[in-house]
Amino acid sequence: MEIMIETCCGIDVHQKTIVCCILDGPLDTNRPKKYEKTFGTRTHELRQALDWLNDHQVTDVFMESTGQYWLPIFNIFSEASFHITLANPQHIKNVPGRKTDTKDAEWIAQLGRCGLIQASYIPDLEVMELRLMTRRRQSYMQKRTQSKNELHNVLQRSNVKLTGYLSDIFSKTGQALLQLFIDGEVLSIERIEACMHGRVKASAQDLLTAMDGKLSTTNRRLLDDSLDEYRFYSRKIEQIEQEIELYILEHFPEEYVLLMEIPGVKKQCAAVILGEIGPNVEAFQTVGHLASWAGVSPGSNESAGKKKSSHITQGNKYLKTALFSSGGMAGRSRDPAFSSLYNRISARGSKMKAVVACGHKLLRIIYKVLSEGVHYDKEKALGLRQQSKGHLSI
Repeated sequence: MEIMIETCCGIDVHQKTIVCCILDGPLDTNRPKKYEKTFGTRTHELRQALDWLNDHQVTDVFMESTGQYWLPIFNIFSEASFHITLANPQHIKNVPGRKTDTKDAEWIAQLGRCGLIQASYIPDLEVMELRLMTRRRQSYMQKRTQSKNELHNVLQRSNVKLTGYLSDIFSKTGQALLQLFIDGEVLSIERIEACMHGRVKASAQDLLTAMDGKLSTTNRRLLDDSLDEYRFYSRKIEQIEQEIELYILEHFPEEYVLLMEIPGVKKQCAAVILGEIGPNVEAFQTVGHLASWAGVSPGSNESAGKKKSSHITQGNKYLKTALFSSGGMAGRSRDPAFSSLYNRISARGSKMKAVVACGHKLLRIIYKVLSEGVHYDKEKALGLRQQSKGHLSI
């Protein structure tokens, strides 16, 4: 293998320690000098590792993206002048055999010295801050959904059938009725009528009959806990969504407006796109690289000249989820660029494939918009194939 770097360092990252292996030698030798040392991961210990690398005049550092453990190292090592490459652990697995931390660090250094490590995308600090907020919002939404499911389970096992008469049990009316259970009040038509707000189709008598169940003391307490969790995470979601929007308007206002013009892309999706990709796509050479990184590219499964069915690839799960959600909305919209694609593929019998195709198309448009700073063009998005079939009149 051709040697590309004279002096480099491979780092095997762990929670409490890092193992560094420096390979130093001219480009025409396959037997470079090897220096190995283990450091802790506290800040002063990482600065000692940084000084050690600088003493050996290291120009390139390679390490795995191991969970969140690589971030403290990157924070300290980014102060130096050498180039840092973050690698996907799946791409640099060692051959089977004896495995130690030292051998792992040496293997990473050997691959990096030969230019065989493909760098992972490391966003700028502004993008990273937005990414942390959007991912925390998703975490809040998942926890709120869990609390809603737990509350539904309590009602079902207590013979309470409110969900059959209220379209949204977490509406203002639904929460007021649940509070009657929690407070242990005696149910009556008058009390139920006092809790009814807005346009409730069910009558007070129907709701009273539906609430006639067997709610034990334990289930009453669990119901109170679940409703309290739901309200807590609802407040947290509302708060962080306001912070996200203010942050975007301060740092990425132009890109935010351009993304919102694309069909299916709403505030939450635009925030996820900016948080995962950033305001530009300079880190991705082509739209194909971005699609592969996002995990919306079709897989490849071929053997003996026969192509077999394959699923989409793994990728950024946060961006993939946002693309599929927005792609489904765009496919069911009146925009001909997406509705024609959605209808054509779903007619073959798979609506999920149609959603994936719309998500892929959405990502290609996002790449165009962010790379060139242009507005969404319905006719260009429609493509020559659909234009020739007269879909512009839709």
